[in-house]
Amino acid sequence: MFSAAAADAAFYAAGGKMDITPDFKRHKVYLAGYGDRGRKPAGIHDKIYARGVLLSDGKKTVGLVALDLIGFFQQDVEEVRKLLAYDPGKQYLLIAATHNHSGPDTLGFWGRFPGLSGVDASYQAYVRSQIAALLRELATQLQEAEMVSGKKNLNMKGLARDSRDPVVMDPEMTAVRILSKRGQKTIATIVNWSCHPEVLQRDNTLLTADFPGQLCDGVEGRLGGTCVYFSGSVGGLVFPDNEALKGVGEDDFAASEKLGEILTEQVNSLVGGPRKGTAPSTVEWSFKSLRLRVENSRYLVFLPKLTFGHAVSNGKGEVLSRWKVWLLSLRHAVFRLKTEELPWITTEVSRIRFGPVEILGIPGELFPELAIGGYDGRFRFGYPLLSPLNSAPPELNRAPRPPYLKDSMKGPFRMLIGLANDELGYIVPEYDFKIAPTLLVEPRPPGHHYEETHCVSPDAAGSIVQAAQDLLNGRR
Repeated sequence: MFSAAAADAAFYAAGGKMDITPDFKRHKVYLAGYGDRGRKPAGIHDKIYARGVLLSDGKKTVGLVALDLIGFFQQDVEEVRKLLAYDPGKQYLLIAATHNHSGPDTLGFWGRFPGLSGVDASYQAYVRSQIAALLRELATQLQEAEMVSGKKNLNMKGLARDSRDPVVMDPEMTAVRILSKRGQKTIATIVNWSCHPEVLQRDNTLLTADFPGQLCDGVEGRLGGTCVYFSGSVGGLVFPDNEALKGVGEDDFAASEKLGEILTEQVNSLVGGPRKGTAPSTVEWSFKSLRLRVENSRYLVFLPKLTFGHAVSNGKGEVLSRWKVWLLSLRHAVFRLKTEELPWITTEVSRIRFGPVEILGIPGELFPELAIGGYDGRFRFGYPLLSPLNSAPPELNRAPRPPYLKDSMKGPFRMLIGLANDELGYIVPEYDFKIAPTLLVEPRPPGHHYEETHCVSPDAAGSIVQAAQDLLNGRR
């Protein structure tokens, strides 16, 4: 169990990190990301970590953990909660992957051959145990603290691109620096920004944390303590602008270091140096479990893979045995399942608040326009809102109307954390979900529609956004 030792109302915090770098002699992992098969790692460029911060008001405690991984499924989070003797009435745990594309496969999609898992079960268990060990250690280090918060909109031009119309990128960086109340030493710095960690491309075979690792190293070197980086709304797909970041003759690792350095400077400008801190009086949270119907034919054909990280159930909510899942998968491949036969999975949306900071946890890769709008072009940063080469652009007159998620957040300092307590793939706005539920969801229609092939269903976005809006408006 992780909790504060004191009972008096105050603000306590602890921060730290735990190495989760695989041992290639013991862990037979494949690198995740890009395409449908993994890459055998040739070595280690830099270590990967579970970085975390524990926050408490003396009565309730929240753990926030960021992993240098491609994703972490809902059932893995539940396993960690069990290891900690998690008490949902007094404690809440949010675990989010940065969505690193040069780390081990932890989702089961990138094995030696297409369709095979690249997950090493012993490594998966090692990651869970390291997270639990980190939180237990932090529970012994809680101390009175205060915090300084900052936010700014970055100019995304030259930092990132959006590969899918409409071009919308969330420019907001939010940082929270937590300081010891007595010594004013940095305990942890929480950073939230929206961009895929994929400076390193498919040709890379070295394990690395990509630019979030460079950012965290930079912030820790500059401010001290532990830097905990969370990816925001990265769907769409928002990715680093390597061509702008690389100098003449430089490689992708140089671009990763440069992006990390740029972001480190931005964090320092927000919360670095001597600043007057405040101590929140309460730490609070709410969360909502929701069931989503699985309609993506690619997911249905490979349905047994979903049982690795989720309990698969029928329309009545009854959890299906593994052999029934296999049977459903086979039936869909041969006959295509009827709507009433489609399986369901359960996921979680969360809201956390401490002082002026509000966190919204979303279980996948949210399209930025669902968070901030931008259909009018205000977040395109000089790029065309709709590509002239797109033969079937989205019908913007059908796009969702405000309020968008960040509009509904009440805290002055807002963090929308993607891949929080689950990884459901892309969360695609329903109005632009154009792929029909045909076998293997191919061929794709004209335009930009890769993301639908890694999305649970056309109505997943609506269900997740509605659940989030309910939490933000105090509805359970």
